[in-house]
Amino acid sequence: MKRNLLPQIVFIIIGVIVMTAAFVSCKKDKLTEPSVCLDEEKEIIYDAKTDLIVKRIKRFDNQLKEIKNGVYRDEKFINADSALWNIESLFNVTYSSPDENYVSKKIHELSFEIDIEDDMLSMKDVSDFYDDLISSVKEAYRNDGISTDKGLLSLFVQRGESRSGKLSVKVVAVTGRTDCHQVDIKPFLHGPFDSNSCWYYGEYGGSCANPDILTDAAELLEDTINYYHGYKPDEITNCRNIYVSMTYISLKGNEYWNESNNDYYIFYKEDCDSEELYLDGNKLNEYYHNEVKVIKELIPKDPKYSSLFSDDVCFIEINIDGSKMYGVNNIPIYNHHNYIFYGTRCVVSKEDFGTSKDLLND
Repeated sequence: MKRNLLPQIVFIIIGVIVMTAAFVSCKKDKLTEPSVCLDEEKEIIYDAKTDLIVKRIKRFDNQLKEIKNGVYRDEKFINADSALWNIESLFNVTYSSPDENYVSKKIHELSFEIDIEDDMLSMKDVSDFYDDLISSVKEAYRNDGISTDKGLLSLFVQRGESRSGKLSVKVVAVTGRTDCHQVDIKPFLHGPFDSNSCWYYGEYGGSCANPDILTDAAELLEDTINYYHGYKPDEITNCRNIYVSMTYISLKGNEYWNESNNDYYIFYKEDCDSEELYLDGNKLNEYYHNEVKVIKELIPKDPKYSSLFSDDVCFIEINIDGSKMYGVNNIPIYNHHNYIFYGTRCVVSKEDFGTSKDLLND
């Protein structure tokens, strides 16, 4: 009798495990897991916040279309902060591809002005501004110096000052070259760089063995951090990631002091010997862990920046540019400009927004 019941018992146990796993997959913390899960019929279920975000972006898109079609007879107005959030989100949903693997990036800073009254913007002006924004970003994207495998990582819209009835708006567009090559993630104990690594931490300084290689330690750290910690495409069929409430932090390298080793977390040296610019595997791993700590721990907890983040903010990507400047008494300063990109990530159905469009061909 026991032999006959065994298959039934095994079947029941497996069924319980599957049901439990399905329940847990829909209940995980939304701060670390996609804000969408699938039921038994593979129907996409959004959490309340994602549902509101999807509806808000769609409503704004419809409003712009209605303005162009002359539906509104009376002037409509919108709060300035809401308008800028809508503009940024709609643009990114339509044109950006933040989940691509970018091997080089270009930062474009654009400035605009829009009429404002009592912190309100005319929807007609908002519509015209959005068209102007698309045209300006398209021009910058077309002339970013990248000829093949072009991609648009993301757009950041920042509110400026209001003066004499004009609101200044700063827009940062990040474009780059994409690389579809994927490498299997390998676990590491002390860091991703082996003891034989040795690279110059400058602008295209090459390796210790070959200074003519068009890469450097900064690029290697950037690519490695993005690979292990940046978000990649969602694996749910017919879904895509969208990012809203975008924020970027710009650091020069001397913002955070690491008392444990009496040095800056991010590379920053004044009047150092050239030998200090060559980093072996141990130093590369040290700066790798330091930068990750800055990205994931120090910045989100810093009172200077914490107000910029939503509760479910996530790291998207970092861009590190090497530079050399001169300080007091003409002392050379070696630092690296770090652009760190954050946003709120939502997983949505491609039926809602489709896939991202090529801005240059739209």
